Amino acid sequence: MKQARHYLDLGIIMKILLIFPSRSRKRTYSSANPRLQEFFDTNRYLPTFFLPSLALLTIAACTPQEIEVKLIDERISPIDFEEQADLVGISIMTEQALRGYEIAREFKRRGVFTVIGGIHASVLPEEAASHCDCVVIGEGETLWPKLLEDFKKGEVKRFYLNDGQVDLLHSPIPRYDLLDRDVYNLIPIQTSRGCPRDCSFCTATKVYGPRFRTKTVGQVINEIEAIEEVLKNHRIVFNDDNMFFDRQRSYQLLSALIPLRIRYFAESDVSIAEDEKLLDLMQKSGCVTVFIGFESLVAENLTSLHHSQWKCKRVAGYAESCRKIQSHGIQVLGSFIVGFDHDDKSVFQQLIDFVLENKILAQFHFLTPFPGSQLRASLIREGRLRQDDSHWDAYSCFDVVFAPLRMSSQELEEGLLSVYQAVYSQGAHLSRSRHMINIFRHLRQQQD
Repeated sequence: MKQARHYLDLGIIMKILLIFPSRSRKRTYSSANPRLQEFFDTNRYLPTFFLPSLALLTIAACTPQEIEVKLIDERISPIDFEEQADLVGISIMTEQALRGYEIAREFKRRGVFTVIGGIHASVLPEEAASHCDCVVIGEGETLWPKLLEDFKKGEVKRFYLNDGQVDLLHSPIPRYDLLDRDVYNLIPIQTSRGCPRDCSFCTATKVYGPRFRTKTVGQVINEIEAIEEVLKNHRIVFNDDNMFFDRQRSYQLLSALIPLRIRYFAESDVSIAEDEKLLDLMQKSGCVTVFIGFESLVAENLTSLHHSQWKCKRVAGYAESCRKIQSHGIQVLGSFIVGFDHDDKSVFQQLIDFVLENKILAQFHFLTPFPGSQLRASLIREGRLRQDDSHWDAYSCFDVVFAPLRMSSQELEEGLLSVYQAVYSQGAHLSRSRHMINIFRHLRQQQD
């Protein structure tokens, strides 16, 4: 295993490649179902989101300045395996795992030291370790500098794992200067980590913990200013799992954002609709779209998500919540999952009716049992997984990888396609657009 050569000698510059792998199917919406993929590839109204890896930008910021760092996003540029490097760091989500492992093996074959991290490697570290020299498990801000020091001394461990959760007060400004300004339509920023909801299909709580941790308002402002310095006029995505969980802190942050005159996309739970002060500040601070995980319109499905029944208690008010949020000039992007145990074929028309009647944007996914989730453990016990670990590419959220209870896999796939076709037709697009334009006009009249 290659480690340090002579990096403690003066004058030697170490070079690191940080790689974000493509999937086998290099698309925002990716499915092995040819009819579904054709729709994704040809529909002009489907919203697309193309972001760089915030994890790698943060890791780059944790790298000492004397080390040369190059960021490679394989979705936009090919990897040159002949490029000279001392260490390669690869961050993987589940659908990228097989390609990430392939990249690691190729560099390792050429004598380059390879490190794999990211959410998939964090929940399956032993699997990842079979393809690389070292695995970073969990958050990297404190682990990465320690790993690099050990590398220089030739003392790298097989696994690096935090004793506790990272204090975000010490998280550096991501290296936004490494990005090509003409490539990405959205730039990510993170103000918090951790989500106490602990939904059964999600691995965020397992990796980041249930405790809600935050950066200071000053840190967030500094990061936005860093983005504006090198990527001016790009729309920002706050990709926190639940940005507005702490209300008092949210009021302070949003008030501080108002003078910056940015436009941004945020993620939250549906409870924001119950807080007029928050919605008013969101609108004034530049929020144009909020992503909300509604998950399902079937109460029995929501009952199975978490012990507190938090979402189940609110499903009857979903429509009114959408209306309240939109009334402030903020479009709702709802996320829905199909394939729960209480879903039958009627769920597809139910989703179509809800989305069209409320004139919201929406994403629809198949229920996907990601490694480390409670859902996966349940499906394994029941013998309902259809793919083994050689099929991680199928974990795109647009491929069925388990046996549904109340319909066939084919019916589930056809139902999802029918929902997308209805929700992203030209007529539906125009109706949503007119609805939001009328709301903007009304808001302007109130201000005049």
